[in-house]
Amino acid sequence: MRAPRPLTFAGLAWISCLVASVSCRSLPTRKESPSARRASPEEEVTLIRADSELFAAVVRVQLAGGDDDYPYHRERLRYDSRPYGTPSGYPEVFAGVQGIDPTLSFARAGESAMDQLMDNRKQILQMSGIPAGGPVSYPQCAGVRVPPPPPPRGSTSAARSRRASVHAGCPRIPEYYLTVGLPVRGQPEGLKNARDTRGRRVALGGDVWTILVDEHSAGPQGWSWSQYAWLFKRGRWNGRLELAATILIGVVE
Repeated sequence: MRAPRPLTFAGLAWISCLVASVSCRSLPTRKESPSARRASPEEEVTLIRADSELFAAVVRVQLAGGDDDYPYHRERLRYDSRPYGTPSGYPEVFAGVQGIDPTLSFARAGESAMDQLMDNRKQILQMSGIPAGGPVSYPQCAGVRVPPPPPPRGSTSAARSRRASVHAGCPRIPEYYLTVGLPVRGQPEGLKNARDTRGRRVALGGDVWTILVDEHSAGPQGWSWSQYAWLFKRGRWNGRLELAATILIGVVE
């Protein structure tokens, strides 16, 4: 993997300029429920700018991570430029956390606006030296905690030792695939006073944003999936979004 390059303020400013073209595009023609309110061009621009800032902050923090505390620094890492890793850029399955629905913060954006949002993410990844890509399937790779199958009844000890491993199809070197959701204003109700990954109760005020980060990993010991809520708070003096807390929502192994 190429050596990562830090995002500069000039680079972020250039990315934010890309969203200006959105307001000049025609409204998308994708059909939706009549009851669903569509975002105006101005609202779409606001969403794209917020997403670019949050996504760049996630990438910046992950690259600066270490080995002791989450978020960890990962090698052999790729990000999906699509929010939630879905074709539409909207969640197909909700996390079950009250207030985490992104449409509570921004009306649903049209297809052309989502395309621009994803293009911005690709630019951020390219500037950071991180590959973009979708998930990779390992059909013969079971979860980390999946036990080996029991030996057939009446089998010899030699046959038991030769039975196939549930992790035979797993990659030999750990690989990581991350998806990042859409920005949510504030700290969702379902996460208020929840404990973060360091055991602290989290109740934030001020200019706070929440974003879901899903990590899919596969390695010699199997695959695993974990979902976290990353909470950012804007600095009072520098105006920069800084990671304030990470809260584990779910794990599947």
